[in-house]
Amino acid sequence: MPFLILQFSLGLFLLLVSTQYFVRLAEKISQILKISPLIVGITVVAIGTSLPELAVSLTSVVKHDSGLALGNIIGSNIVNILLVLPIGLFIGNLKIGTTKTQQNAVILSLVTFAFFLCILFGSSTPFLGIALIGSAILVTVLEYRMASFGSTHEDAKKFTHSKKGSFSIGTGILSVLLFVGIMSGSIILVDAVEKIALLTNTSTTILGLTLTAIATSLPELLATIFSQKDGHSKLTIGNILGSNIYNLLMVGGVVLLFPISNTIAIKDWSWLAVSTILLVGIIFTYKGKKLPRWIGVLLMLLGLAYLFFNSAG
Repeated sequence: MPFLILQFSLGLFLLLVSTQYFVRLAEKISQILKISPLIVGITVVAIGTSLPELAVSLTSVVKHDSGLALGNIIGSNIVNILLVLPIGLFIGNLKIGTTKTQQNAVILSLVTFAFFLCILFGSSTPFLGIALIGSAILVTVLEYRMASFGSTHEDAKKFTHSKKGSFSIGTGILSVLLFVGIMSGSIILVDAVEKIALLTNTSTTILGLTLTAIATSLPELLATIFSQKDGHSKLTIGNILGSNIYNLLMVGGVVLLFPISNTIAIKDWSWLAVSTILLVGIIFTYKGKKLPRWIGVLLMLLGLAYLFFNSAG
């Protein structure tokens, strides 16, 4: 057990350092390209913080463990909404955007429904995996177009007096190192969590929906903490939206390239649906406004209930 605690600490340290600098790098990219932090959060940061889910789910499906692969994807999305978002709300002031945020909320709704249908009716059809991965690429292109349009419209004022910057070889090398740091830290941490959890004789599906989901959502949590510390609420919201979108399209697409079986119970699909609907509802209800603290309390209570009922099950 002492070795597992040391392993967990090492993985958490790598995640902490890599994610902190990754968020700062994302802010720099936003300024250089004159792209909204929301779009950077939805794409660059979201892809980076989704690497743990990709690593865990890919490893699991190769080992023919559909429960852990799917549970990790679904559980991570639920945890991002019901636990990561409220923490961001408690430590800072989250203000909802007025245009791109709502557009991406709609995209998340459609992607969530599409992923459910893929698992329900075609979980052993590699073509669907290719379709999801292709959709991830399409979403990325769409996000760039949104960013380009926004830079001359709703975001124009933001970048009017921003300092000019440029990319360098050092920036590229740092990006690669930070991706590797997030990936390595996640793998080390998740491996420790799995070994500790297996001592309790927990099923891999429940493990994926709870402990592993929390472990692989740590990059999103850390990105939220650091972005809130720097006052970048749009990056926080963008990271949660983007992470959930890429978890379903990119990670889910890779998983569906392999033959799998649907081991997720209806109640867990229901948790995913309810949490996604809540997020979308909040984004449209509080358009252009700051989120009140009671929203965070509600989401946190639901998150704790989700973990309790799954652990009890």
